[in-house]
Amino acid sequence: MLDYSQLKSVNELNWYEDDPILTRYAKRYLPESVLTYVEDSFRKTGQLAAGPMDRRAVYTDRDGAPKLIRYNKKGEEINEVWYNEGYLQTVRDGYGTGVVAYRYDANAPSRIPFFVNAILLYLLCEAEPGFTCPVGLTQSAAFVLEKFGSDQQKEVYLSRLASLDHEWFVQGATFLTEIQGGSDVGAIKTVAVVEGDHYRLTGEKWFASNCDAEVAIVLARVNDLPDTRGLGLFLVPRTLPDGTHNRVTIRRLKDKLGVRAVASGELAFEEAIGYLIGEETKGFKYMAEALNVSRLGTALSGLASARRALSEAALYTSQRAAFGQNVMQFPMVRETLSDLAVEIEAGWAIVAQTIKRFDEVHTYERDQNKSVHLLRILLSLVKLHCSELGVTSTRQAMELHGGNGYIEEYVTARLLRDALVNPIWEGTANIQALEVLKNLQKGGAVEFLGDLENTLQLLHLSGTERLRDTLRTELMRCEKLMGHVLQQAYEVQSAMAKRLALFMYEVFAAIHLLEEAQYDMIHFHDKRRLLVTESWVNKSFSMDANRDILNNRLVTENDLQVFVAFKSIPLEDLT
Repeated sequence: MLDYSQLKSVNELNWYEDDPILTRYAKRYLPESVLTYVEDSFRKTGQLAAGPMDRRAVYTDRDGAPKLIRYNKKGEEINEVWYNEGYLQTVRDGYGTGVVAYRYDANAPSRIPFFVNAILLYLLCEAEPGFTCPVGLTQSAAFVLEKFGSDQQKEVYLSRLASLDHEWFVQGATFLTEIQGGSDVGAIKTVAVVEGDHYRLTGEKWFASNCDAEVAIVLARVNDLPDTRGLGLFLVPRTLPDGTHNRVTIRRLKDKLGVRAVASGELAFEEAIGYLIGEETKGFKYMAEALNVSRLGTALSGLASARRALSEAALYTSQRAAFGQNVMQFPMVRETLSDLAVEIEAGWAIVAQTIKRFDEVHTYERDQNKSVHLLRILLSLVKLHCSELGVTSTRQAMELHGGNGYIEEYVTARLLRDALVNPIWEGTANIQALEVLKNLQKGGAVEFLGDLENTLQLLHLSGTERLRDTLRTELMRCEKLMGHVLQQAYEVQSAMAKRLALFMYEVFAAIHLLEEAQYDMIHFHDKRRLLVTESWVNKSFSMDANRDILNNRLVTENDLQVFVAFKSIPLEDLT
């Protein structure tokens, strides 16, 4: 166990080797041959993130944010983004870890699962979420080309997105949001008109992160069909095959609260050349797969922010003296640190299952029809709750630092500012809750409940009986709540959606935490994770407020406002 009182900074640690949660999940869920092949990269990335990458992030955040250079000294329009030299080194080092490339490594002993790339992304997120946003977008662009691109698109563009050669490698991006519609993708107005073997795109994108990426995938309207049915997806290179710039203009960069390292801009497409990906009217379906990769990355970013916040808070409170003793000795401080650790453990229990199912569907192509709705539910749950965990944990770490936590010389201010964006981009909490509802209605409820029932059946170890009984009751309650919600009118379902999603997250994390605890007890005779599970169960299910079942009665209807009454209903009343 780490003795934080003996450290000067958490940057002295290796963020992979000195993270017992991360190393434990790597050892359990990666095949031995794969772990042997990649673990040295994990160690080097743990050192990189804790050392030079984190130091550079301070400068980029405060004084070295990207700048748009519209014209050169001759007055010619060049429309380029300037980055400080430290950030450019972070780009070289960060992508050099294999965080994108490993998935496409032909020299690996077997197909590299996304779990590897996820661990690398998590480590990088602890240092610089502003850089890992472009990494996540590059992963998403590569994944879309992997799944739906033509052989030529894979050869010309995917090969560069997945390259470890810095001179050959290019970054990716996904351009979706327009001023009249962010989450409302069906409101997109950018149009694409066919011209020979390519299309011409005209329109605007309002919030485009990594806006100068060499390979962008862009949604545009290809016909007059309403909503998302008329959208196609296009590969839009920044540089055309003849070496000229494509007709995409960066109007300005956004002045953001946090994640200042990533250049987020407003774009104008003026008959820009784009190449159709897949079938013309399936653009939204393809982009949804890109969003799923980005949502997983956002969840990992929130979880990594929580881990960094816990480390910083543990270090500070173990060394800060007040009222004659170290702050960490005070019961409420210890309780806060303990709660943060439990939240991270619960997050990893459900994130690990999400990544595992992602690999089953998309890497090993097993049980695609059986697992797809469960995967989408889990992606929305972890995006929703781990994103929020990043915010709450960094705020708590700031409070544990007292007034020092509010000063920019300490890292807590940057951690909080960077974490605040995760609940917003790639779909807000409301959007994720609606995604959960949609996939429950498509058969995901059976898959979700079936997974948890099967997991409970695996739990047999002596000493876990009380927890098993509690979790079986909560699973029954979850099943009743799902059925209750799905029977209501749509507006009532929508009002209940976030509450339902929270309960589903709590139950799923609890049951899989107990399975992880049993694994540790059998293989390592270690009961620590059992104590973590007990703490999570007590936190999630012991209070009446967390066992409330939602009532469907509308209590008032005033003009356009509909208020839904929430009332505790005994389980037997729903039978």
